[in-house]
Amino acid sequence: MRLLFFVLTLFTSAVVASAQTVGGTVALKGQQMFLKTDDPCNNYLVASNNETALNALIKLAPGDVITATGKKNPAHCTVAIESVEYVGLRRLLGNWYSSEAVINVQDFNSMKFYAAQKISENGNTVYKYISQTPIEYSYSLIPSAGNEWVMFLSDSKSTTFGTIQFHRGSAVLKIYRSDTGALNKTLILYRMTTGKN
Repeated sequence: MRLLFFVLTLFTSAVVASAQTVGGTVALKGQQMFLKTDDPCNNYLVASNNETALNALIKLAPGDVITATGKKNPAHCTVAIESVEYVGLRRLLGNWYSSEAVINVQDFNSMKFYAAQKISENGNTVYKYISQTPIEYSYSLIPSAGNEWVMFLSDSKSTTFGTIQFHRGSAVLKIYRSDTGALNKTLILYRMTTGKN
């Protein structure tokens, strides 16, 4: 990662005042990061001289999607990133379970939360839905300090926020009270493998 950090900063020139919204899918080739777009360049070499943006960029993986503020240079197929505004993390997609929920993350914007309970069935631990009707959430992720990402969750009634931190095969989701900022709930999430219910 240190080498990637160096490459990201190596060729960055000052970003002019006419920064724009840029977005695309992250790709890595060796120690270089590219932003795949559907304009004529297709692959923009990514750089930044902003420490906050760099800290967000080095946490990304191939297949992640970002929306950022920056300046494209189509003549050289480079993009200088000033700030990362939103991210879509590929590693969040799929099904997760905890002691009280099964969560289906459908895409980079929406997820379904099914209340569930852990039971033993024929000597195996399985998670069964308490309700077949999920709570549907819209969500967005933004970079945060360290290894966490800030998550905003909205359902039909309210919006709340939390943080998520990934580990190998698991994640820690902390949900906070939006009125006081106090920690409301911590969910230890495990990736659901094929065959779990």
